[in-house]
Amino acid sequence: MTEPQQAVLPTLRKQVFVAYSYRLYPKDDYRKHYKELEEKYDVTFIFADEKITNMHIMKKIETYIRGSDFSIFDISGWNPNVTLELGFAMAIGDQWFIAIDPSKTDVNEVPSDLRGLDRIQYSSYTELAGKLAALLEQRYPKKARGTIDSYLEERRAEIRDLLAQNPGMTVVSMAQVLQIEVPVAQLALRPMYDSGELETTGNRKGMKYYLKGTVPQ
Repeated sequence: MTEPQQAVLPTLRKQVFVAYSYRLYPKDDYRKHYKELEEKYDVTFIFADEKITNMHIMKKIETYIRGSDFSIFDISGWNPNVTLELGFAMAIGDQWFIAIDPSKTDVNEVPSDLRGLDRIQYSSYTELAGKLAALLEQRYPKKARGTIDSYLEERRAEIRDLLAQNPGMTVVSMAQVLQIEVPVAQLALRPMYDSGELETTGNRKGMKYYLKGTVPQ
């Protein structure tokens, strides 16, 4: 009897297609954080620089999307080209994520079936970079897929355990122990600090974190 063949998992290309409104954001400002993430995660971000004016360009974008591990569609400003590219990606599979800055987007323009989807919501380039880093931490190397929020909550649980055993750690030392990037650690820490779960001592660069009620007197 012939033994059943095991399914062959697709090889990760470590390539991500990104679509966003070029009119909304200066090119160098928006792509700066993507370039930094490329170096940290050995991943390539592909941007389509042309407007979609004919089928030849659409075919090239189709090739980019199909040739990437997944795609990110920044629908801030609800740009027609980004909308078209997102529609194509939705039609061929589930390997795509939506990013949005609500302050730059009239929510009424966004179809209702997109408003409820899990998305990368941000209000600054720094927040966008942190959430993109969290997404890449999930995807490379392979890990069980989940939402960005669930991934960050897992890191918060690890931070609680760390601080319970080692009060007074800095964000850099926590990131090193957890083997994550500093922006990801900062993103996980922020709501813990804002809610009063954490207390701090020291200045900004050397700030030490403690669980509430454990700061040495």
